[in-house]
Amino acid sequence: MGPVARFREGLVLGPLRSQFDGDESLLAWAHAKVPGVRAPAVLVVTDQRCLLHIASPSVADTHTQLGSLVRFDLDRATPETVGVRLNGDGEEVMAELSLTTRARSRAAGRVLSALVRQNVGAPETFDPSKTSPLPPVPRGVKDHARRVWVTVVGVLVLLVSLAFASPFLPGPGALTAVAGIAILAREYEWARDVHVWANRQAERFVAWARTAWSRRSHDDADAGSVDERDGGSEGEGSSLGEGYGRAG
Repeated sequence: MGPVARFREGLVLGPLRSQFDGDESLLAWAHAKVPGVRAPAVLVVTDQRCLLHIASPSVADTHTQLGSLVRFDLDRATPETVGVRLNGDGEEVMAELSLTTRARSRAAGRVLSALVRQNVGAPETFDPSKTSPLPPVPRGVKDHARRVWVTVVGVLVLLVSLAFASPFLPGPGALTAVAGIAILAREYEWARDVHVWANRQAERFVAWARTAWSRRSHDDADAGSVDERDGGSEGEGSSLGEGYGRAG
């Protein structure tokens, strides 16, 4: 594995390595999308399990042991993606793999071929011996024009993020940068890698900010109730003093 591949793997799969067992080996991985989930995802195959990782702390990963994984089925609902349905013992996991470029097609083929080599059933039309068992979608003039449009818009959003950038905290500038990376990820593999990493960091920051704001609001409310109780006690003391004065 070359230095670029190691860097990509560390960027995308860094937090997942800690979940692997000591003797567990990585076989293949590919960027994926989970229907109904906004955050990017990664489909990972090891010699022990199939892992669907979603780059969001608010959504749990799906672990399926290879021993309980019966087969996978493919659904070509659209020409640009293939739906993968993993069928296990009593559970079903859905993911979508992109076929818009040769690199994405080969990554999808490596993941599914790794499942076949681990004795997971596959459709008869899937041939793991091919370099690209799932051929990429031919790109025409509209596709190249879209690539140019995505590049221009993504770079502009990144430039706008510099205007909001803060040297101290990952505020609006960082969140805007994540949006720019998400746009570029439609066409560029390096942007897909960065998008997974950046989305994890951004959602962690948002979760931390919400917790801090909620804690601060709770502390302010507690302080206000204490002040009200202290004010009420002083008012009762003064009224009692006035009563004693009149009685005297």
